Amino acid sequence: MGELSKLQDAFVAMLHTGSQGLIHEIEDQAPLSAMQRLEIYQNAYKIRLRGVLEQDHETLGFYLGDELFDLMLCQYIAHYPSQDRSLRQFGERLPAFLKETAPFSEHGILAEIAEFERILLRAFDSADAARLSWPELQAIDMSQWPNMILVLHPSVHFFVCDYASVESWQALKEKKIPPEADIDGSHYWLIAREVALRTGFHPLTPLQWRCMQSIAQGMPFSMVCQSVIGEFDDEQAGSMFVIGVLQLGIQQGWFSDVHLLHGQSVSKALT
Repeated sequence: MGELSKLQDAFVAMLHTGSQGLIHEIEDQAPLSAMQRLEIYQNAYKIRLRGVLEQDHETLGFYLGDELFDLMLCQYIAHYPSQDRSLRQFGERLPAFLKETAPFSEHGILAEIAEFERILLRAFDSADAARLSWPELQAIDMSQWPNMILVLHPSVHFFVCDYASVESWQALKEKKIPPEADIDGSHYWLIAREVALRTGFHPLTPLQWRCMQSIAQGMPFSMVCQSVIGEFDDEQAGSMFVIGVLQLGIQQGWFSDVHLLHGQSVSKALT
């Protein structure tokens, strides 16, 4: 097993760094030399990694154009060889690479588009769960609503951008010219896998974002209301706004369950 382990390490080093330590373990076999045979594996490895990034970040490629996208692929593969069993995770460090590496780091929207595409993949790959319905929520006694803790569906992810990254991604998908990269203030998005198994992305207003962040932090309904109530003339208006966010979330399938504060089960609250 020790010899096999050494051979495996040498093979991986050959793929990642071009090391020729394995060359003495390979016999020439006409019409190809040992070096030529190793180069076939090296090239096939790089082609496979390029294919993964091209598939996972197709729209980023449209934004960059062929020349810059090719430069990005070559540099990323050289700097970040695959470390996971699944190639699904190979591009996870791409947003950080684009943020830190010239010339890509000069354009902040590139890292954001890459991050958005990574989140779309994560949302699609997320575990499945039941979807909370409005009748289930209405069945809880109103006196218990302040204690409600809503549980987000596993596919729900959040994204804040400082550039028109999502709008640009969507425009390119529709074969339209993307807007200017700079925007006035941050944009807030919620990404989740829909009931039809497509991944959807939804813009949120700053107040909707604040509500959903409070819910994601496990706050009960009363505290979710408190997080926005200062933006309204009275408490009732603030509470109605939060209820509107709940209705939107249930309609879109963003919630999978609801619990009550202090460990009380919903089933007891319904009796």
